Amino acid sequence: MVTGGRAGALAGLALIASACLVHAQEPPDRATLDSIRASFAPVADSTVLLAREQQRIAYAREHRDDPMVHFELGFLAFRLGEIAGGNKHFDDAGSEFEWAAELRPAWPYAWYWLGMTELAIGETRNIPLANIRQVLGTDPLSKAVRAFAHALEADPSFSAALVDLATTALRQRIAPRLGVAQRALREASGTPAGRFPAVLLVRGRIERQLGEFDTALAALHAYLEVGGDSGVGDIEIARALGALGRSDSARAVYARAGRGAVSDAARGEFRRDVRWIASPEELAAFDALPADSVGPWVGRFWARRDVADGRRAGERLLEQFRRYQYARAHYLLVSRHRSADIANAYRDTTQSEFDDRGVIYLRHGEPDGRAQYANGEVEPNESWLYRRPAPEPDLIFHFVARGDVQDFRLVESLLDVYGFRTAVAFQTRENLPTSAIAELLSSRASLSPMYEQLSHLGAMARGPLIAQERAEGRRAVNVGVHTDSYAMRFENDLRPIVSSFAVAGPGPDAELHVIFAVPVNRLHAATTEAGATAYPLAFRLVVYDSAMREVTSLDTLRVFRSAQPLPEGSYLTEQVSVRVPPGSYHYHFVVAELQADAGTQVRARAVEVPRVGAAGGFSASDLVLGREGSGLVWRRTEGEVPLNPIQRFPRDGEATLYYEIYGLSQGASVGTRVLVTTRGGRSLFRRIFGGGAGANLAYTTVTDAPGRVRVMQRLALTGLPPGRYTLTLELEDPISGRRLVRRQPFEIGSARAP
Repeated sequence: MVTGGRAGALAGLALIASACLVHAQEPPDRATLDSIRASFAPVADSTVLLAREQQRIAYAREHRDDPMVHFELGFLAFRLGEIAGGNKHFDDAGSEFEWAAELRPAWPYAWYWLGMTELAIGETRNIPLANIRQVLGTDPLSKAVRAFAHALEADPSFSAALVDLATTALRQRIAPRLGVAQRALREASGTPAGRFPAVLLVRGRIERQLGEFDTALAALHAYLEVGGDSGVGDIEIARALGALGRSDSARAVYARAGRGAVSDAARGEFRRDVRWIASPEELAAFDALPADSVGPWVGRFWARRDVADGRRAGERLLEQFRRYQYARAHYLLVSRHRSADIANAYRDTTQSEFDDRGVIYLRHGEPDGRAQYANGEVEPNESWLYRRPAPEPDLIFHFVARGDVQDFRLVESLLDVYGFRTAVAFQTRENLPTSAIAELLSSRASLSPMYEQLSHLGAMARGPLIAQERAEGRRAVNVGVHTDSYAMRFENDLRPIVSSFAVAGPGPDAELHVIFAVPVNRLHAATTEAGATAYPLAFRLVVYDSAMREVTSLDTLRVFRSAQPLPEGSYLTEQVSVRVPPGSYHYHFVVAELQADAGTQVRARAVEVPRVGAAGGFSASDLVLGREGSGLVWRRTEGEVPLNPIQRFPRDGEATLYYEIYGLSQGASVGTRVLVTTRGGRSLFRRIFGGGAGANLAYTTVTDAPGRVRVMQRLALTGLPPGRYTLTLELEDPISGRRLVRRQPFEIGSARAP
């Protein structure tokens, strides 16, 4: 017997059900059906629901052809599944909705709730072979798609089914399911449902996912016209514009989406873009933002990423749009429930959208190399290589799908493909590797020669190398899941020699000069209509501070012409300069050929820009170590300063040394010392100044002007053998005792000076 509150709850349910039964032989009133569903929603006591279920089952035995009782039983079982979890109640709900659909196939509500039940089953099941079942169309998501499609066949204006059909299809990798949703949405476009904001929004997303970007834009603009969320609409439009390559428009619309106070929905879309690469601290800062600060914060977030990789404004954001689209097509998880293994090197409980390949792809983009191995016995596996600029070591990631054919997980070592125990045994036992393990190792030889070496070593020799391989894998995982990058890649490396120096400018700002030399044999010459030889090169210089804020930049194209091709062994040289305020900075420099996939990015060079004037005190410029006749000079009103782009001097040749001293009065005495050492630090006592003294030379420089002194000296390099050297200049202010040190590397070649 049911007493107290339970009896009251059951009475309420019975009253609603009786009202519905009056209309049992008529087309269902969706509002009435919704009220039945809504009446169960607040009931959290499964005993109440089970008692009601038994009552209605008894009634259903006598009225098997009454669709309304099957609806009610379906709602009861669905709610029980929500409370208790597991599949049994959802399976019961699916059976009841399917029965109602068979009785009334023209009622869209039966098909709709059958689809909702399949979605719930898909959420609760951990299906090891979910992806294979999806291909076969037997998984819950595929069944849900078909059920929603049936609902739309019954009533194309059923907007809830349209939205849920499209949303479900977006969670799948199978293009035909998206096609079903696309057709349903297009057919509904002429109905009242086709103008609902939620329908237009999801249609825009479906069309974009299928590559119909113009159609997506039309749907998204219509979404805004009918009153859709302006922030959400602009973000989605920006994504579609980015896919079309309209980068400037995409950037402008994305920025517009963040103007003023954004809605919670728009905040969620902004967060979806940044969450894949943001640090926990950045995400915490984002989540704490007031609504009117979200847009500016997001703008600064992407600007810092552009600067970090030397990219133009907006490039990193558009690349993230592309990466997300690609990851959805290739690395989307089917089951939100993931297996765990001791060999897994990474566990992220904050997302259930992508496997670990997707996580790395979203952070670092397309790998430079991929490798797989399959022999029918080993779990599906992949390894990815990301080349890094020196001195950073390359990153190699290993993935294995253990227990689920598509859920690839990161592991520390390639040997973890066979499981952690086998990996440990391989390090110590002589009877390994088997031929299969040796083949697995050899399959990664294109990523690193270490693997080919491991495949041939015996147990005694391979132990240290295996430990090294695992340590490198552990380091790669740590870097891979905590950083992000958008490295510039070129098919051909131009291998330029790049140097720089900073000096005071004519005004409050200083000047940063970047000098470079590109070997002619790395270039691809073009022939002009007049028969001359042309070398078009693009340069990009980005100077930034410690907060990754761009201080200044230069982006230009120059075409170098000569009557005939430059001779083998020569260099194409050039100098670029920008105005920079005093301070400590880094810069990226990119030189690239336009007509060939060739170029180089020099990253994160440190530069100290001097301050001139009373506030700056005693300071000095960088050293400019030049060579007469190098072909490149710094042209100044005070006179030309020779440069040396290749930083190499002929044997027994002569160099020029130029530097500036700031902040002293005229006639001040500056303690000066010039020291030449080998690159290893050994001092050389050679005569380098014409007329005497040695490479370790101390003397006094007397300033000839107030505030700024220019010093030019000649250095005789006679007697220095071929090799690499460092010239060190030490300056000391006799009044303050402040000491400054400036260094400049150079090289002596084997050829003698003419």
